[in-house]
This record gives sequence, structure tokens and C-alpha cells, in this order.
Amino acid sequence: MAGLITMNPSSSTELEVLVIDDDPFLRETVQLFLESEGFRVRSASDGEKGIELLNQQEPDVALIDLRMPRLNGIDVLREFKKIAPEVEVVMATGAATLESALSAMKLGAYSYIEKPIVDLQKDLLDVLLRAAERRKLRQTNRDLQGQLQLTRHQLEAEQRKRRTEGVGFVVDQMLRKIAAATEDQLENLILSTIPGDCPAILYIRRDRLLIPCSAKSAQLPAEHCVLPVDRFTDPGERWREGDFPGLFQHRAGALMLPLFWLGRLEGLLAIEASSSQKPSHSLLRAAADASAALLGSLATRSSAATG
Repeated sequence: MAGLITMNPSSSTELEVLVIDDDPFLRETVQLFLESEGFRVRSASDGEKGIELLNQQEPDVALIDLRMPRLNGIDVLREFKKIAPEVEVVMATGAATLESALSAMKLGAYSYIEKPIVDLQKDLLDVLLRAAERRKLRQTNRDLQGQLQLTRHQLEAEQRKRRTEGVGFVVDQMLRKIAAATEDQLENLILSTIPGDCPAILYIRRDRLLIPCSAKSAQLPAEHCVLPVDRFTDPGERWREGDFPGLFQHRAGALMLPLFWLGRLEGLLAIEASSSQKPSHSLLRAAADASAALLGSLATRSSAATG
């Protein structure tokens, strides 16, 4: 039937209308008509009783007479908007109070109908259906906003998770771990920051040479793999990838990350380039930058202690 509206796709809840009018003939006529169209209808003979019914259960649409004794329609409308602002309100008014009906719309009423109601289908039913559709759209919009907010929170949580698992977290964690490390502990601590079982070798500067001092998931290379410091002269070089025979057993390819601190080369991280466990270049570079800072600070402390 025309008046049967599904307010939620997941339910068959009918539209409920609350009729507030001091005219018993109009109340009964409207209620019988709307119920015949499939609506659920409650009615009240004055504004106070209407507000009481509102507090008991919120309707979808309220039809409120503008001129009633004791509490007029404008006052009832104000109370409705305070208690249940989502309820759509349609005012019923005589032609002599049309200006008041327009004022009611400024206070939040959806629309108004003029009395006497001649055509119940056109003058009443169609207006109530449009009001109900507006309420449905507002509810849908609110639900969508809630879903968008939830999605945004989920995305922010995922971004925070990625940050804690990414470059910034690795650097921060490494700095926390090795801030108090001794020189003997430093080598293994630096290599421990490289995730997984990726083969890696740490070189530390000794005068004009880079000496392989510690290895992870790999054997220390032979003595001929000592590198001259002047092989890496550009502090802006982030990494160098190529063949370095003898560095890793059975593998020639390696990723070299120079460890510059304040323009001075303090060491080198060598990563097996073909390893399936190799982290991203940016993550390795971040670990290398923190390693360089620690190596540099240790070098400064050593100079101060011996000077």
C-alpha cells in the first residue's frame, strides 16, 4: 500500500505518525485514513499529551496543529526539537495562521498543510511520505558519516601501526638500545637492527681502512676484503649496489651503505643483495644513518678520552 515505508533495508518497520490536534473529528479521520494505508498511528488531544507520547516512543513524523489551547503548536514544536530533533514535524494550520506556519518552518518544521484537509491522499499522505523520506535520508547520512569516521580511525590506526613498524620506529628503537652500549656491544647491536635473516657485514673504520668486524647470518670475509676509506668519498651517497667478490660466500652481489657522520666515513654496512630476506633500501638506509651517528659519537668519546 502507498503508506507502507521500509525505514531500514534490514527491517519491515512501518512508518509511525504521531497526530496532535484538539479537534477529535480530525484526529479520528486522519488516524483511520493513515492506518488504512499501513501506518502505525498514535494521537493526542493537546500538546502536553503529545510531548508525553514523544517521551514514551519517538515517532518518524509528527502532525501538529498550530492552534491549540494551553500549549500551542509552536511551543510543542520547540519541545519536539529539543527532545527528538530527528523527528520530522508537519504543522497543520488554517489559512488565517499561514504566517505562523512559515515561522514554524524556520524553527525546524519540515512543512505545513492547510486545514480543512480536503484531499487526504494529496494534501496529507504525500507530505508525510516526503517528510519520512527526508528523515530516512538524514538517518542514512548519519550512518554513512559514522562509517566514514570509523574507516578514518581504522586508517589512522593502520598508519600508526605502519609507522611503528617502519623507518622511524626502527631508528628510534635502535637509538634507545645502543645509546648506552659499549664499543664491544655496538657491533652486534647495529647488526641486530636489520630485520630477518638477511646476511650482513659491519665494517668499522680503523685509520685509513674499513675492517670487517662483525657479521650476521654470514661469515666474516677474508683479509683481502678489507676496503680503503677513499673508496667511499661522497657523504651524500646513500647506497652502492654491485659485485663484490669474496664478500659473501657463493654470492658476488652486495648492497653497500656507507656510514658517514659529520662528513667523515665511520664505517660501512654490507648487505647480500640477492637475499630474499633483504629489507627495503629506505629501511636499511635509516638503520645505516642511525648506525653512523652511534659510530660517530663513539669516535668522539674515544677522542675525548684519549685527548
